[in-house]
Amino acid sequence: MSDYTQIVNFTTKDGLTTGDPAKLAKGTEIDAELSAISTAIATKYDGNDIASTAEARALTLDTVLITPSGLNDVLTENAGVLGELQSYTDPGADTVYGWDDSAGATIGFTLGTGITSSGTTLRLGSDAAGDGIDYSAGVLSLTDISAGANNPVNLSGTTWSFDITALGSLTDGSDLSGTDTIVVDNGGTAKKLQVQDMGMRVQSSQTTQTLAASDMNSIMVFTGTATLTLPNSDLSIGAPVVVKNTHASQDVTIALAASATLNSVNHSTATSVTDTVKPGGTALIYQTASGTWHLTGDIED
Repeated sequence: MSDYTQIVNFTTKDGLTTGDPAKLAKGTEIDAELSAISTAIATKYDGNDIASTAEARALTLDTVLITPSGLNDVLTENAGVLGELQSYTDPGADTVYGWDDSAGATIGFTLGTGITSSGTTLRLGSDAAGDGIDYSAGVLSLTDISAGANNPVNLSGTTWSFDITALGSLTDGSDLSGTDTIVVDNGGTAKKLQVQDMGMRVQSSQTTQTLAASDMNSIMVFTGTATLTLPNSDLSIGAPVVVKNTHASQDVTIALAASATLNSVNHSTATSVTDTVKPGGTALIYQTASGTWHLTGDIED
């Protein structure tokens, strides 16, 4: 591509006297000027050599020109990613480029602690883990960790434990509602159980026996004469036991083991006494201290 530069100054010929040979405009001079003009024109872009919008977007041709406006159209397409990169300031450090959707702009992620780069590869470094997680020689594993204010789980060797005091700041102290749930082991599978679905177990066809810890929070159904002895021990303070006597004429006797005490409408903190659950009746038993029992319902001395 060349520019046209005038070879002969024809204006100066006008000032020369008539008959001066230099006053003549020679054909060779005109041909030289026309040749220079022709060369300049032939090596310049024409108006139709400006890239169309489609050609500008393709960015493949090297025979057309792209205007600043056309270039801006290219840079602002695709949410302006190219324009953002073009104006991105050198961060002065290894950076992973990404897209910040909330800001509608590119974002550079610097390599944080434990992440290293080698060529085009990102990998975890030796200090990539922490808080119970270890990374060494390409292996990610769990390590010992002590329970803390924001971490109730303790790991020591292969032993896991749970420190509920670490949850002090997470509990609100409000009462449970019926739709609150707890997690239970349902035959080896975790299951959520709503508080309102937590009923009492029914133990049918009960016979003479001493009340055991496994009987707490249950309904014990007796079908005839039997004696239920209350032990002098702490089975589960506050947990209820319902005794249901389904027989039409026989009693179920509530007796005490040695040193245990009974409180009912018939007795007050008494030892070595008995009460009975009437035929067809129901009674509630619970303890408020180790060996201290309370009985109420369809009972008699």
